[in-house]
Amino acid sequence: MWIIKNRLIIFIISGLVGIASFVSIAIFGFNPGIDFQGGSLLEVTYTQERPAVANIQGIVSDLELAGTVVQEIDAQGIIIKTIELSDEEKTELTNQLSFDGAYPFVEERYKNLGPSISSELKNKSLFAIVLVVLAIVLYIAYTFRGVSQPVSSFRFGLVAIIALVHDILIPTAVFAALGSFMVDYQIDVLFVTALLAILGFSVNDTIVVFDRIRENLEKAQEKSKQVTGDAFKKIVGTSLDQTFRRSLNTSITTLVPLAFLFFIGGPATKPFALVLAIGVIAGTYSSLFLASPLLTTIEQYQKPPKKKAEKTKEFVPRV
Repeated sequence: MWIIKNRLIIFIISGLVGIASFVSIAIFGFNPGIDFQGGSLLEVTYTQERPAVANIQGIVSDLELAGTVVQEIDAQGIIIKTIELSDEEKTELTNQLSFDGAYPFVEERYKNLGPSISSELKNKSLFAIVLVVLAIVLYIAYTFRGVSQPVSSFRFGLVAIIALVHDILIPTAVFAALGSFMVDYQIDVLFVTALLAILGFSVNDTIVVFDRIRENLEKAQEKSKQVTGDAFKKIVGTSLDQTFRRSLNTSITTLVPLAFLFFIGGPATKPFALVLAIGVIAGTYSSLFLASPLLTTIEQYQKPPKKKAEKTKEFVPRV
């Protein structure tokens, strides 16, 4: 119940986080991976001593590879993100990176995508996100179709959309900031996959809370036909108290393996684990602290339904 009583403070915090997220995206922009931008990505690990990054950048400059980014990975590895390379250019680059055999290395991965393929992947990723959000809204509207008072099923779906936008905005903003410093934190297909997983996790948590609100609302309406104002707030607060521990435990058990994946897993899995972890935390917060309090605020400020005017019979005096 304390969440409902302090919902104004929660809304202010959520608003500030949302503004900070938009500012982060506006300032840093996105670091698109080659999945969406096209180009080549080469990761190598030197088996002995690694040459200075400045020397590697000098090689790239000599080969006239415009817009190339060189990023250090651990103590021995580097990632080179550049324009789309031909087979000859790729062979020339790998030959130069060894400095005539003075610095032997192992090629860990190499990706090469043309602009047409990357554009298709970008469009399909955006379509997938929109389709998932639409499917979630339709599912919520159908599941809560029996709820009409004091908040309609349409408003349940509207609140769910706000929560979902909150949940994908925060990890996107974090990756926008990290991507300006570290080349591995990119907006790519793996990032979109993580966002879709976040949407599924978040809506599942939100529906659990909403479903408990519906159950308690139906019980209350059996005793009283109309449940509004403080009575509705009490029902929402009670439902939150009943589901709070369950949501928290689910999030913790999800975060534990993600933490292991981030700290123990390889460089390729760290960004994926991080975006999922941020999304799980944001999703748990929105389900408990944002979505349900928004329902009470909507109920408080919505216009009451118009009552049908009763028809009065005209009095005709008897003669």
